[in-house]
Formats: sequence, structure tokens, C-alpha cells
Amino acid sequence: MNDNIKRYLKIIIPALLLLIGLATIVYPKITGEPLTPVYKYHELKEYPLWEIPIVYIFSYATRAWGPLLFAFMLGGFFSTFISKEKMMTYFSSKSKRNYFIAAGLAPVFTVCSCAMIPIFAGVMMAGAGIGPAVTFLLTAPAANIMAIIFTSEIISWKLALARIVFSFIGAIIIGMILSKTSWGKKIEEKYIGMAGKRQAKIQEMGIENKFWETMHVAGDLTRKVVPYLVLGLVFVSFIEAYMPKDIVAKWLTGVHGVILGGAIGVPTYTPTLVEVFFTKSLINLGMSASAALAFLIGAPMASIPSMLGVSRVVGWKVVLSYAILAIIVAIISGLIYLGLGVGL
Repeated sequence: MNDNIKRYLKIIIPALLLLIGLATIVYPKITGEPLTPVYKYHELKEYPLWEIPIVYIFSYATRAWGPLLFAFMLGGFFSTFISKEKMMTYFSSKSKRNYFIAAGLAPVFTVCSCAMIPIFAGVMMAGAGIGPAVTFLLTAPAANIMAIIFTSEIISWKLALARIVFSFIGAIIIGMILSKTSWGKKIEEKYIGMAGKRQAKIQEMGIENKFWETMHVAGDLTRKVVPYLVLGLVFVSFIEAYMPKDIVAKWLTGVHGVILGGAIGVPTYTPTLVEVFFTKSLINLGMSASAALAFLIGAPMASIPSMLGVSRVVGWKVVLSYAILAIIVAIISGLIYLGLGVGL
């Protein structure tokens, strides 16, 4: 193979993988049908115990392989092509404006919390501040455009409006708090230092090698994140199989319902948009609007598979900090909604 063909392939392959991943996200939004077949299981508890996680993970893979491919490749492109200077300008923890920029950009990414992990990692590797990066990480799954539209259409516009407002404000507050912690600052300094060294190396590369570098970054992120993501999905598969939804729904009213709604989102992982249908089913079983809001904010921000994956990027202190704060934000949001007496 001559050198020119190798150069073109180094550019074409990463770009093509990114576009294929993007197509799997965009196509269903246009046609209402997935680009590739999706495996749908019956009631999980009907399967043998050993088979439950296998069925659940296979179903997840058929739904999420494209968005995850897009996310890992996009993380590679972010870390390679976005300069440290630009990240320090628009995603630095020092400027309050940057938190609003991060929260404002995030809703464009219609991906679940797990698919946000490599994108978040790419942003951090490019030299972003920990505060805006976490704001970006939390806002996307909780308040992306499609999630808000689905919430409005399937549940109510009131709940959709409350979801985007409280998610936006909550993610900004969480990011700001995290940027002030010693462990948050330590992680930020680590990645900013790494970004400077990588940038010096990348600047010496030709365009084809820069494109190929995105493959190396995506592969490295995959090795770090996917095993922990799978571990989280195994845990969640048993939760979904054996959690008594009808009994839980009876407790999801009033103040204790809001608290429970914010908390059960942690072990209850659903792919993006699926959480809306899941919440609607709980509402039909008796869940209150305020508890539903707490769940719709807490679940996307602090699911177990997502936390396990993010821990490989920024460590457990950062993860537990934002998870606890996310649950608190979800509960406070639900209590305010309950106090206002808005309903559905």
C-alpha cells in the first residue's frame, strides 16, 4: 500500500466511524425507527438468573453501540483537535460564564449518561476545568433536547419545563461546588498538565496523524470505561428484574415520595428517552408529579453504570461528590415542585 493511500485511510477511517455513530443517533429521530435492529426482551425476571445480565447487556448493546461509537470517537476528536487555550477560554472553572456555556451546549447531545463518559473524558483531556466539565456531563443526559420533548409529549409540558430549568440550574451549582473542592482542583491540575504535554506532541503531527490519534484516544477510553460500564449494567439488570414497581409506586407520593424518587434513580439505569416511558408507567401506578421530577433529574445524573465509568476518568471522590449533590438537587427540585402545587 503506497503512502498516499495510507494517509487518506488515516483520515477517512476515524471520520467514517464518527459519522456512522452520528447516523445511528440522527436516523431514529427522523424516521422513528432505529438504524439497526434492536433486541427487546420480555420480563427480565422470567429468564434464568444467570441469563438476566446477558440478555440485558445484549439489548443495551443493540441500542447503544452507535451512540457509544459516536461518543468515544467524539471524545478522541475533542482531546486532539480542541486546543488547551480554547478550553481554558470557554471551559475554565475560573469564569462563571463558562458554566452557563457548558450547560447551554450540553442539551445538543441526545445521549445517555454512559455515552457522555467518553465525551466528558475528551473534554477533560483537552484541558477543561473540572467545574464546567461536570456541568456539561450532568446536563446532557438530564436535559437534552429530545428528552425534554419526550417528557412534554408523553407526560406533560409542565414537568418538561421544570426538568430543564432545575437540571440546568442544578448542574451549574454542582459544577461550581466541585471546582472548589481540593480533590476537584487536583484532578483539574492533572488534566491541564496532561493537555499541555499532549498539545506540544500533537502540534508536530501532520493532519493524517492527528486524525489517527483520535483512534488511539478512543481505544484507550474504551479499555478504561467499558469494563466498568458492563459491571454497572450487570448490577442494574437484577434491579430491573426484581424491583417491585407497583409497590415502589405506592410510596412515590408526598415528601417521602420525592426523596425516594431522587434516590431510586441511582440503581435504576435506563437508556436516554427510555426513562420518560419508565416514569410514565410509574405515574400510571400512582407516582406523584413531584416524585417523577426528582427521578427524571436524579436518574440521568447519577446512575451506577455512569458513575463506575466516570470513576475511571476523575476518580471516586469527584464521582461521589457530584452524585450526592445530584441526588440533593433532584430532591430539592421535587420538593419545590411539590410546594408550588403544579402537578401534571
